[in-house]
Amino acid sequence: MMMYYIFTLKFLTPVHFGDTANGGSLDKFSLQCSADTLFAALCNEAANKGSDAVETLVKKTAEGKIVFSSLFPYCRTVDDDLYFYLPKPLLKLEQDEQQSAKSFEEIKQLATKLKKQKKSTYIRASQINSLLESGSSDRQFAVPEFAAPLVAGRVALREEKPLPYYVGSYVFSEHSGLYFILGVEHEEEFTLIKELLLSLGYSGIGGKRSSGYGKFELADDELELFDDGGVYDDDTAIALMLYNEKSKYQMCLAPVCPKADELAVVKQGRYKLIKRGGFITSSAAKDNIKRNSIYMLQEGSCFPERLCGQMLQQTVDGLAHDVYRDGIGMFVGLKNE
Repeated sequence: MMMYYIFTLKFLTPVHFGDTANGGSLDKFSLQCSADTLFAALCNEAANKGSDAVETLVKKTAEGKIVFSSLFPYCRTVDDDLYFYLPKPLLKLEQDEQQSAKSFEEIKQLATKLKKQKKSTYIRASQINSLLESGSSDRQFAVPEFAAPLVAGRVALREEKPLPYYVGSYVFSEHSGLYFILGVEHEEEFTLIKELLLSLGYSGIGGKRSSGYGKFELADDELELFDDGGVYDDDTAIALMLYNEKSKYQMCLAPVCPKADELAVVKQGRYKLIKRGGFITSSAAKDNIKRNSIYMLQEGSCFPERLCGQMLQQTVDGLAHDVYRDGIGMFVGLKNE
């Protein structure tokens, strides 16, 4: 049986997660770090331990024995409680309200609500059921400011003529950071990931690591997810959803690359495509090598059943090893009765 854990990361420096959906330039950046970026960073750390560690990580992940969510924001309250946020489900819950809105004024008000709704990306895990039960996705929930955006000017001195450019990043508040969910089948897999994660904290994750970006430490001990029958808080809500495989809405928490025979299920869902690209960082290469871009199903997409996804393998000229992209995904079942 799969065991799930939450790891909370406290960032010690600014972070730059590229937004490839908007071109991938350094001045385009995201608050969220996708699971395939985390997987690639862990593979790079595993390479420093030897080929056996990389082979184990790739094999176990491809088989679904190790699964990762993307990194989402969390915040700590004054009472030291942790609030965990998930992407809002991509569900058309406002359909009934649209049908009932008959007058021009009602349609205008509804359009304004929906426009505001699109700007709200995250929701606390324990509030998702309230959103679904309301029957309208325009319902608003308070979301704190997790981090402040920062755009810094730089000058490229490697060219014949110095050229200015800009780097966008986020600086997290003292009480906020990012977390991810890890699923493993055995304790040795958990031990491997935690060891690699501690090492990754020194190396950093995301872009501009050579400039000191993306360094972190574990904010807390890992939190095992299970239904303790107690207070319905965010971690309990996540646990219940992870083990809820029978719900008619299965939401992905990591980018998914579906297999060919899963496309019929994809067509029955509601989803967005996200462009995933970036650079390959490898000790076997002198310079960073640009990855081939691929479109995947975005976090928050919902389907009538869970997809298996697949591990993508790419052969790159100039590299002695193949490059992998994690498209397995992780799913939670949303209750809507």
